[in-house]
Amino acid sequence: MVKEISSDGNCQTVDVIFPHFPVQLYLNPVLLKYLLDPLLDNQERGLFPLKYCMHDLGYNYPRCIGHKDGKQEDMEVEESANMVIMMAAYVKASKDSQFAAQHYNISKQWTQYLVDHGLITGDALTTDDFLGKIKNSTNLSAKAIVGIGAMAQLAAVVGNHDDQQKYRQIAEKYVTEWIRMGEDRTNKHMKLSYNDNNNTWFMIYNLYGDILLDTKLVPESIYRQQDEWYLSVMNKYGLPLESGNPHTKFDWLMFTAAASANAKLRQSMFDRTAQWLRETPSRAPFQDFADTETGAVWGGFVNRPVIGGVFAPLTIKH
Repeated sequence: MVKEISSDGNCQTVDVIFPHFPVQLYLNPVLLKYLLDPLLDNQERGLFPLKYCMHDLGYNYPRCIGHKDGKQEDMEVEESANMVIMMAAYVKASKDSQFAAQHYNISKQWTQYLVDHGLITGDALTTDDFLGKIKNSTNLSAKAIVGIGAMAQLAAVVGNHDDQQKYRQIAEKYVTEWIRMGEDRTNKHMKLSYNDNNNTWFMIYNLYGDILLDTKLVPESIYRQQDEWYLSVMNKYGLPLESGNPHTKFDWLMFTAAASANAKLRQSMFDRTAQWLRETPSRAPFQDFADTETGAVWGGFVNRPVIGGVFAPLTIKH
């Protein structure tokens, strides 16, 4: 069981496990399965009444009593996509087809939610909940689309070729729409939101899943475009999470580095993160939130499981 450290103390928070999971995938994929099992068990028993994936297994670690009343911090698209992607990543790494078959129904249930709500997410919380709800987040939709593609892979593993074809076609169709609605008019970067003007941008770290699972949903042209943009807006201590704000999260920075085939960009991200680690006056364990201009840290984000995300580049072979 994982505790959500330096925030609210939730137990087995799905969007904390997701940035953490590269370290488990790299060291021993079975450890990732052990993290997913309690969440799957609770929901497959019908102890969570809603169709999307639950946010956590309980408000107060170690009391992992779930949310039988359905009341929780809702991240409907975020958590549903997180689970399907992590399940597919585990199956891909371990060749555990029995796991895919055992949990096929629940993964299909969550994927249907992504089909219904993943392209146009509306006002939704993401894992970056300190930003509040974002209307039609391009980054969140990217995760949903990869999640649908991940379900196509799970369907292939269990031999359900009809579902494989169905979800693959939906994911491919959604990617086209995602680019049309999310790209700025100058074709230089993806916007923060479909609804924003061309001056906004966001770190599209959710492309990591597309590369990790080798779903090949997002065109190479989008990766090249994003790489060039990121190089142009890099600060002293790394790439900001979003336009208009110098803060970053090092877990997402390493997800983005892992997804990039641009050696210059990856090395720049590694070097600037290392520079921050050398120069920060903070003596706290690796903090995942910092100002990319001044190096200042947000005091609460200390020694959290999400720092497992720095292992993301080790899970990818470019």
